[in-house]
Amino acid sequence: MSHEKYSRYEFLKTIGFKGSALMAILGSCTTKSDSVLNSLIVNNKGEVVAGLDSLKAAPIPVLPSVNPAGGGNSGITSGSGVGASTNLSGIVTTAELNTITNFIVKVDLTGTSVASLKNQGSYIIANGTVVIASLGSGQFVAAQNLCTHQPRQRIIFNQNEFYCTDHGARFTTSGQGLNSLGSQGLTIYRTANDGKTLVVFS
Repeated sequence: MSHEKYSRYEFLKTIGFKGSALMAILGSCTTKSDSVLNSLIVNNKGEVVAGLDSLKAAPIPVLPSVNPAGGGNSGITSGSGVGASTNLSGIVTTAELNTITNFIVKVDLTGTSVASLKNQGSYIIANGTVVIASLGSGQFVAAQNLCTHQPRQRIIFNQNEFYCTDHGARFTTSGQGLNSLGSQGLTIYRTANDGKTLVVFS
């Protein structure tokens, strides 16, 4: 007899559950730690609002990388992210920031496409691979946009934690899991900025 490992969702589908019955069973299997309340909602002006309204709500910006050969004006530049040899983090001088040569992403904080990062709790997804969130007072946190529960790029920042919208895995800003779905942790990157440029590196 072969033993295959299935996720809860896959198992329920193999025995015939589908549609609303499948969702009802999946919903009944969650625990209090799997739920997320008080989500942050930001309108198209970058202001925190009380409720979701189709006229005020803004889509979460997913920012493409700048074409290394020139062109593009998103203010996001990709790097290699390997071999960073600095102990910098947080707010640093421009000279110190320029010493980080092996970065994952570099963000022009003065650009309009990232203006939401001026608001504490707001976030962007850069290059589809890095979630960058504002912690306020010029501090940022960045995480890999790949959930460790199941490898899907569905990580967002919600209030003060990272959250996977696919199945509800929750993670602290240091990458530790907050529920059973997030038990494998999340990759957190180092960040440094001089108020004008933010560098995400490992």
